[in-house]
Amino acid sequence: MRKQLLGMMMVLLLALGGAARAGDVFLLPYFLGNGEAGIYFAYSRDGLKFDWLNEGKVVLPAPSWGDESLTRDPSILHHDGIFHIVWTTSWNSRSIGYAHSKDLVHWSNPEKIDIWGDFTGVKNTWAPELHWDPERREFLILWSSTTLAELNDDDGSADPHGYDHRTYAARTKDFRTFSKPKLFFSPQNPEHGVIDPYIAHGDRNTADTSDDRWVMVIKNEMAPKQGGKNLRLTFSKQMQGPYNTTLGPPIVGAGTSIVDTMGEGPTLLKRHGEWFLYWDAPGSRFSYCLATSPDLKTWKDRSPEMSLPAKQMRHGTVLVVSESTIAWELPDNN
Repeated sequence: MRKQLLGMMMVLLLALGGAARAGDVFLLPYFLGNGEAGIYFAYSRDGLKFDWLNEGKVVLPAPSWGDESLTRDPSILHHDGIFHIVWTTSWNSRSIGYAHSKDLVHWSNPEKIDIWGDFTGVKNTWAPELHWDPERREFLILWSSTTLAELNDDDGSADPHGYDHRTYAARTKDFRTFSKPKLFFSPQNPEHGVIDPYIAHGDRNTADTSDDRWVMVIKNEMAPKQGGKNLRLTFSKQMQGPYNTTLGPPIVGAGTSIVDTMGEGPTLLKRHGEWFLYWDAPGSRFSYCLATSPDLKTWKDRSPEMSLPAKQMRHGTVLVVSESTIAWELPDNN
């Protein structure tokens, strides 16, 4: 009888433990400084109050790749039980970094991917964003680059720092072979620089899937006096476009009522019928920013409600996953 009771208690404890780890958490990989140390992680249960993972220590140390050893702009994706992460390796490189993990604790050896192959006319490869395309069953990597052809075409879209960014893409199914980079998005009428694209699926909150669409949030990279340094939206019926080349009005960042300073590095996700837009606002009083919306039209600034474990956490990607996928034991941080 005693053994039966002990057995029942063990089953109950395991069940309670499983239930306690069955909830969702918001993951935020980020970097500090210039990205020299590596990638850090924070987590939240409500999307507002974030705490450190790994006691605030680096989770994925920076590799030793000479002048391409930075770990800036980490973008994370969870697919088929594996966490995949990509990042910027330097300010003026042709490569991106890549690693994968089953539990966020144990990571593969970082790999430097020369994403441009034999194409030489490019100045930089910034902020790769990793997506899974359920329509084509492949990984889509978007990033921002200045090609020499774009920079020297005298169309008036170059910035004072010698860049003229557009969105480029490569595809892969296994992170071993990659398609050749192709232009993915360039605004028109007028043509101008953009960086930091991020794509999310929008279901319009209806039972009819025919009105579903894909939403891309992107930074207008022009100067504030030209209407830039803010985040805008564009839409498509397919994940990989084509997207409307006329961007919508600014929703957060410079020139708006929500954190009126430069905004970049966005993540857009939908949860329980509400849109969450996270972004980085260097120079603002916030370490990281958040606005929410029921419809992608009306936005509420939630940045003052956020709590973050470090000052000036920089450009990451917010991802919602089940707590059961994470090896760390997470205390309740609400």
